[in-house]
Amino acid sequence: MRQAVHDGLITTGIVGVICTGILLVTEPFLRLIGQPDELIRLAVPFMQAVSGMFLPAIWFMVLRGFVAALERPRSALVLTILAVILNAAVNSVLIFGFWIVPELGVVGAGIGSSIVNLIVLLLFFWYIARDPQFSSYHLSRGWWRSTPQRLIAFLRVGAPISLALGAEIGLFSAGALLMGRLGTVEVAGHQVALQWAALAFMVPMGLGQAATVRVGLATGAGDISGAARAGWIAIIMGMTFMGCAALVFHFAGGHLISVFVRDSAAPVYALALAYLGMAALFQLVDGAQGVANGALRGLKDTAIPMLMTLVGYWLIGFPVAIWFGFYTPLRGIGVWAGLVVGLAVVAVLLLWRFAVMTRRLARKREAVA
Repeated sequence: MRQAVHDGLITTGIVGVICTGILLVTEPFLRLIGQPDELIRLAVPFMQAVSGMFLPAIWFMVLRGFVAALERPRSALVLTILAVILNAAVNSVLIFGFWIVPELGVVGAGIGSSIVNLIVLLLFFWYIARDPQFSSYHLSRGWWRSTPQRLIAFLRVGAPISLALGAEIGLFSAGALLMGRLGTVEVAGHQVALQWAALAFMVPMGLGQAATVRVGLATGAGDISGAARAGWIAIIMGMTFMGCAALVFHFAGGHLISVFVRDSAAPVYALALAYLGMAALFQLVDGAQGVANGALRGLKDTAIPMLMTLVGYWLIGFPVAIWFGFYTPLRGIGVWAGLVVGLAVVAVLLLWRFAVMTRRLARKREAVA
C-alpha cells in the first residue's frame, strides 16, 4: 500500500510539473486554434494564476484513492467540502477586492484556487499522519524512493485510466473551445450548463470509485459473482441518480440557471437553458459510463476501456459536435449533441465490456474448479 501511494505521488508529480508548465504558456495554442482576442486576454492570465493548483489537486486525488481503498473516504469528503467553502470565501475576496486587498478579477480566482488547493492538501497530509489507521502505513517514509520496474508496473494500470479520463475531460474542454469559435455568449452559456452537469456527475464518479474498491475486493477473493453483483448494483444506482438529475434539469432548469444568470432576458440565459436541456439527455448514459469505468478498474481492465473511450469520444462524438455545430444551424446545440452522442456510445461499449469480462472470469473460475 505504501509503495503504491509513493509511486502515485512520484508519477503524478512528474506529470503535474509538466502540465503546470503547459498552463503557463497557453497563449500561442489559443491563438493557433482561433480563439477571440477578448477571450485570450482573460484566459491566459487566469490559467497562469490557476496553474499553481494543479500539483496539489492531483496529489489530493492520490491520497483520496488511498483512504478510499481502505474504505474510509469520509475524510476526503470533509476536506472537499471545506475546500468549497474556502474557495468561495478566498475567491470572493480576491476577485472583487476587500479592504486592503485589490480587485483582481479572474486572476484572483486563479490565485485563490491555487492557495486553497495547497492548504487542503497540507491538511490531508496532516490528518493522515495523525489518524491511527492511516499513520500505521508510514506514508512519509522514503516516499521519493522507487524503482523503474515499480513505476512501469504502476503506469501500466494508471496510464490507460489517465488517458480514458483525459479523453472524456478533453472532449468537454474541446467543446468549450468550439464554443469559443462561436462567440463569447456561447462560451458563457456552455460553462453555466456544464457546471450543473459536472456537479451531478460527482455522484456516479463517487459510485465508480466505490465500485472499483468493491469489485476489486471481490475479485481478489475469487468471488466473481460478487464482483459482478457489486458492479451492476453500482451501475444501477448511478443511472437511477442521474435519471433523477435529468428530471431536475428538464423541469427546473430555469431555477438552476438563475443561480448564475439572474436576468432571464439575457442571451446567455436562454443559451444556458437550452444547453442544460441537452445535458438532461445524457445524464443516464453519463452515469452508466462513469460507474462502469470504475467497475472495470476493479477488474484491472483498463487498456480496452481506454480504447473504447477514445473511439466513442474522439472518433464519433467530436466529429459529430463539429459537424452539427459549424455545418448546421444548430450551432451550440449541435456541439452539445456531439457530447450526447459520444457519451452514449461509450456507455454502451463499457456496459458490454463489463458484462463480457465478468462472464469470462466466471467461466475461467469454473474451469479451474
